[in-house]
Amino acid sequence: MSVNISPESFSPPFHFKGVRFFPAADLRAVELAESFEVRDDDVFVSAYAKSGTTWVQQIVSLLSTEGDLSEVNKVPIFVRVPWFETMDMSGTGEPLPKILKDAPSPRLMKTHLPYRLLPKDAREGKGKIIYCARNVKDVVVSWHKMREGFKFIPSGTFDENFEEFINPEQAAFGFWWDVVPEYWRHKDDNNVLFLKFEDLKREDLRGNVVKIADFLGRTLSDQRIDEVVANCTFSAMKDNDATNFSRDEAFKDQRKDGFEFMRKGKVGDWKNSLSPEQSKILDDINREKMAGVDLSFEFE
Repeated sequence: MSVNISPESFSPPFHFKGVRFFPAADLRAVELAESFEVRDDDVFVSAYAKSGTTWVQQIVSLLSTEGDLSEVNKVPIFVRVPWFETMDMSGTGEPLPKILKDAPSPRLMKTHLPYRLLPKDAREGKGKIIYCARNVKDVVVSWHKMREGFKFIPSGTFDENFEEFINPEQAAFGFWWDVVPEYWRHKDDNNVLFLKFEDLKREDLRGNVVKIADFLGRTLSDQRIDEVVANCTFSAMKDNDATNFSRDEAFKDQRKDGFEFMRKGKVGDWKNSLSPEQSKILDDINREKMAGVDLSFEFE
């Protein structure tokens, strides 16, 4: 599959049903999401931006090929697990839901859509939804760093991007405190698996890979599982041209010099960027917006 990525490939930010979308999301694709016909073996890898999407994409992609690395290490991850609410970058210029309509099964798709904007079929139980959440302090820092690195994403100073993030009307891909709790409320749905970035990073990566495999109905040998885990560590993905956009030639003209898409992948790195005042603001919003929500995160 050839990929054509140019400044014209991306639309400017836009609003849809109260949610602000950033490049490379495409309005036509977002409009088609609701009516997209979901198959039983479809898999949606969902997350708020910069919350572990690429990580789970890699795990799901490897599990879908029974741990076969030959294709996974050659084909870019955005081709193996395309971003659902974008336009096709193979040259057609068509919205992805239209292209994916006739794609062979199993269809693996990434999305940053809030739960309420997912396809109606998925919300009614068809397909599989794997959601990965990350603590909000690391998210806001990582989102700013990515905006600094990609030319096609509008960016301001860290303080400006922080203010935008905590504004429900300006936050990219929805207000974090609306989006994450909404997915959490569906964590017990039969077709939803809710994961945390911090658990993947600091707890038991292998155990979580097995959990994802079980959820997808995939049975792999212990050896194959070990191979999947070895190729899904942060260091392995950072060194892999097929998962690290900093190395992918398709994005060469769209990234700034020295940009690292896979930067640190640490829990608690927010301490190097957030001021004490900004950290307190996030604590205060958390206290208000997460009251009554039995979801907690590790921040360091």
